[in-house]
Amino acid sequence: MTEMINKIKELAKKPVFLKASVAAGLLMLILILVSDFNGEKNERSDTDIKDISLTSAELYADETEKRLCETLMEIEGVGKAKVMLTITSTEEYVYAESVKIGASQSENSYVIIDKGSQKEALVKKINNPAISGVVIVCEGGDDPKVCERIYNAASTALNIPTNKIYVAEMK
Repeated sequence: MTEMINKIKELAKKPVFLKASVAAGLLMLILILVSDFNGEKNERSDTDIKDISLTSAELYADETEKRLCETLMEIEGVGKAKVMLTITSTEEYVYAESVKIGASQSENSYVIIDKGSQKEALVKKINNPAISGVVIVCEGGDDPKVCERIYNAASTALNIPTNKIYVAEMK
């Protein structure tokens, strides 16, 4: 083994080996630079980043908008429609608690369950994000009778008062 190392050291002292090593290094640098400029972008577009970063609240709002829009378009006179929701909170987890009542005090603690090698708090329920308003733009938005149907349907479906709903005619 040491013989081989000695031969490599002797070879490295020769100018031809030095030139070949420098040429190989330059060639590798050129290949690296060329591979970076091959025309393909490795960066994510803005839409990819938005899709990845959607929160559960935004997903809930998107799904609710679609469902409400589909329902409204089934109402006579509405025609095409677009819906936009405004949400004021995120999804809220409510955890199960156990209460130990003593003589003079009580102690609350979360119920913990085993999930394989992990322990987690038991989720009692998940509250959906709070909807604070809705805008509905539709073809029949100029007809008072259609607007009344839309207000009633949206108020009932979203469980919000009609003063948090705005209906307008689509252009």
